[in-house]
Amino acid sequence: MRENPVPLILVTTAAATAGWADTAEPVARYLWDTEIIEGVSGLELDETGTVFTAIGDRGFWMTGRLVRTGGGIVEVAVDTLAPILGPEGFPVAARRVGDWSDSEGLAIAPDGTVWVSFERWAHVWRYDQGLGGPASHIKDHPTFYDHAENWQLEATAISPEGDVYTFSEKPLPNGFPIYRLSSGGWVIDGTLPENDLFSIVGADFDENGDLYLLERKLVMGFWWQSRLRRVRLDGSEDRVLWTSQRGDFGNLEGLALWRDGDTLMMTAVSDNNGDLNTPTEWVDFRLTPAPPEPIDAESPEG
Repeated sequence: MRENPVPLILVTTAAATAGWADTAEPVARYLWDTEIIEGVSGLELDETGTVFTAIGDRGFWMTGRLVRTGGGIVEVAVDTLAPILGPEGFPVAARRVGDWSDSEGLAIAPDGTVWVSFERWAHVWRYDQGLGGPASHIKDHPTFYDHAENWQLEATAISPEGDVYTFSEKPLPNGFPIYRLSSGGWVIDGTLPENDLFSIVGADFDENGDLYLLERKLVMGFWWQSRLRRVRLDGSEDRVLWTSQRGDFGNLEGLALWRDGDTLMMTAVSDNNGDLNTPTEWVDFRLTPAPPEPIDAESPEG
């Protein structure tokens, strides 16, 4: 088993320094080579960025700890590995009709309620007893079935107000629907634009209600390219914080926010697509706020 941190060479680009804008940059990367875990797709972290819950697209969930030394991850310690259950209390992986096991998006509320979105048979389930208990089905939005096969509900997040949102990997003709769970069921609160053919694969809110999106695309069928995007659902901001070079990282899918003191951190985890020869990547990002704009001093009156 090979487990090792990978040093990152950070290159400052013109896009990252142009204007007065927040940026994100990868600060640590860890390659986790394990024969047990594959296909990690959804991630949640505690406020310290240490204790994690993750799900995979083979219908499993796990908990554990990220051990950091010197600012980087040096070990992934798994505490729990178990199947995700359906409403009847049986593992979703036991029923392959419609590929029920393709769990992708994960969000955990402060009271411990867990929300999981599934691809292929596009639906969202609620777990009132945590992932160790049975699921409760939430009635689907009619447009869940309008998404193409394997491009369905990829990311789920909970806002500071407690609203549950889910996002598709690919847009519908008018953009990515902003699905929000209301008291009467799923509603669409507008759309997010697609640009440069990037797909949404991970999402998380910060305490201010800003939504951070992990996006990716496959370039020429060979190289993954990822980026971090921040949007405000009132439409006042839509900003790309970071874009990788083609092939620099693997298939990053899960995203979780946490804080290191006053610094907002983001951790992404990759889906190795079931290839045990491809290690799972854990990547830490740091948000760098824009410096304050200079204030022109007024000339004293004579």
